[in-house]
Amino acid sequence: MFVTVQFGEGQTELFNLNCRVIDFIHSLKERCCLDSQDCVDLMDRTGELVNLSEKEKSMEQASSLMKERHSYVLIRICSDGTEAQKYVPLLNDLGKSHPELAEVLKKLSNPCKEGVKGGPSRKGSVNQIRRKPTAGNKKSHPRRLKDMKKGEEEG
Repeated sequence: MFVTVQFGEGQTELFNLNCRVIDFIHSLKERCCLDSQDCVDLMDRTGELVNLSEKEKSMEQASSLMKERHSYVLIRICSDGTEAQKYVPLLNDLGKSHPELAEVLKKLSNPCKEGVKGGPSRKGSVNQIRRKPTAGNKKSHPRRLKDMKKGEEEG
């Protein structure tokens, strides 16, 4: 059981999922030349975040979080001390190789800027990102690119 992680200048690494999440994250940071203090996540091609940062100390199997033989893009999560988080792709030229994922990351990093143009509506902004609550984190991240597209089509 393995996954492919894309980062840097088109680099890819294979990672074994038959390990604990804590060990997977340690190996990910080490093999992708990241600082051990960096907060990282992975995003699949549908725009779904794995949410590794929420399970950083987890002893459960990494295979419970990711899909075998799938490809993921490495993301750095930066925090400026406020609630806002910035998602930075660690795959150079993400906009060229995966433009739809670049757009998802842009929306994740600027959730308050979405839907400002038309003013508020009864249902909220058409462009507002749908979020699923997670344990210990009331503000979560959008799960799927197709859900976001669906929301845009409804408006």
